[in-house]
Parts: sequence; structure tokens; C-alpha cells
Amino acid sequence: MHGQEQDNQQSALDGIPILPSKTNPEIQTFDTPHFIYVNRDIVISNNPSLPADRHQLLLFIPGTQPTGHGGGKGPYKFLEEAANLGYHVIKLTYPNDVAAAEACNKDGNPQSFEQFRMALIAGGSFKNMTITRADSIENRLIKLLIYLKQARPREHWEQFLNDDDSIKWECVATAGQSQGGGHAALIAIKHRVARVICSGAPKDYNHVLDRPAAWYHEASATAKDRFFAFNHDQDGMGNCTPEEQIENLRALGLDKFGASADVDTEKSPYNHTRILTTDYPGGKLKSVDAHEAFLNPKNADVFKIVWDYVLTEPVQ
Repeated sequence: MHGQEQDNQQSALDGIPILPSKTNPEIQTFDTPHFIYVNRDIVISNNPSLPADRHQLLLFIPGTQPTGHGGGKGPYKFLEEAANLGYHVIKLTYPNDVAAAEACNKDGNPQSFEQFRMALIAGGSFKNMTITRADSIENRLIKLLIYLKQARPREHWEQFLNDDDSIKWECVATAGQSQGGGHAALIAIKHRVARVICSGAPKDYNHVLDRPAAWYHEASATAKDRFFAFNHDQDGMGNCTPEEQIENLRALGLDKFGASADVDTEKSPYNHTRILTTDYPGGKLKSVDAHEAFLNPKNADVFKIVWDYVLTEPVQ
């Protein structure tokens, strides 16, 4: 009865907060809300005048935040747009107070970035950081999906879980900003996912070795044509210059799908490239403003057409 009552509440299109600890009492840190977005006219009513239900989850992983700061609803305009295109959408809270660059940039171990990220994704230890399995990205997502299956049954969140309650990665599009974009890409290397969207990412460039992180070169479980990266020409955050960022994307193999497209001057579908850039709004910008430009809700009117491209461009 409780689940049905919750299921009858207002549409989740505006973003509904859910505390991680409410989904699993073992989660006791980084307990600021997850947010879910779903257009119920699409996924429940199947309104023929709207886009079809994609039967895919867009998992959005945010970037580095100070301890105790969950980032609120984050890039909510982008997440709402994904829901309006037929995705179920989750913005996930996880332990993200340490930046990958801070943890790894002075380390000569070519595997450091991967080890750091996998500790956050699956649980584990890296140097003096330990992430319990309960606090990992994977467990937080699993527990949230189980909770939503019970609390909002008509939205069918259970379709993103296997029978053993593991994640059905092939039905998940991973997306993220900054550190979260790196997690989204590495998850796709390890698991076959539906799509990958990186904004201001991935930035794993090892300055001791003067080359991109080793994990870019690993065999990928996800076809590389499913990866999309959007970066700003003036984004130097994460101790990674725009030039190093391009090296990262080449190491990942995204240049095989064509030259980068400047969305300020080129039109969708951008020659179907997987590397997109902007200098919007032009002039000299602070690096942090450039870093956040693509997903900033204030820029929704500018970048909505690009959002639609990375969310819906056909993939193999």
C-alpha cells in the first residue's frame, strides 16, 4: 500500500529527491539526495504524441564536490530533457570529495587512475582512501533501483536489474560531468552499456609519465561508437589542459569517428562525430565556467540541440 501511495504522487519529471540511507541503512556517509526524473506520460501512459519509452536508464554521475555537498539537482535541465526523450533518469550521490587529479597526478603508476576510480565504482581501497561496498556507486545504484521498484512500481525501474539484482548494464547509458564523466567512461570499458556521455571529461592524464592514463587503451566492453565527449576550448580543470584532453580522447579511440566538431559553427548531427567542442560564449572565461558550460541549466537554450544529439544519435 505504501508503495502504491508513493507511486500516485506527482510526476518525477521535476526531480524527486531520495536519501541514499533510505534505500540502504548501511549507507551512512555522503547521504545527500539522489534525484530521479521520469516522464510518466511516456513510461506509463505511452502517449503516442511523445517520444517512445527507450527502456534505458540514464545514470548521471556528478563531479567532485566538497564533503557533505551533494550538488543539489545538478544539471536538471539536461536530466529533464533526457526524461522527455524517453529515458528513466537517476542523478546519483556517491563519495566524490576527492578529485582524481588530486589523488593520481603525482603518481608514476600508470594504473593509478583506474585503481582510484574502481574503488569508487565497486568499492575498495586506494592509497589512504577506502570505500566500502555499501558506499560504492554500484551498490548505491542497485539499492536505489530496488527501492524504486517497490515505491514506484508503475514506472518499472526493475527493468534495469537482472534477476539476481545485479545491474543490467546493457540497458544503462552512463553519463557524467568532470570526475563523473571519467567514471562513466571507465564503467563502459568494464561493462557493455547502451551509451556513454562525458562532459568536461575524461581528464585522466598522468603528468609524471606525460601521457594519458593506461585504462584508455584497454579492450572495451562497449563499442567505441557509443562514446560521446563534449569539452570546452578553455577548460583546464582537473590539471588537464585542452590539448591533453584531446590526447585522452585519441587514446580512447574516439577520433576514429571523425574530427571534432565545433558546435558553435557546425550543425547537428555534426558529421556524426563523437568529439564535440565549444568556446561559448566566447571571450576570456574562467576555467571553472568553461568546465561547467555544457550542462549549466542557464545554457539550456544554447545546448539543447547538442544534448539531443548525444542522447539520441544512433549507435551500433
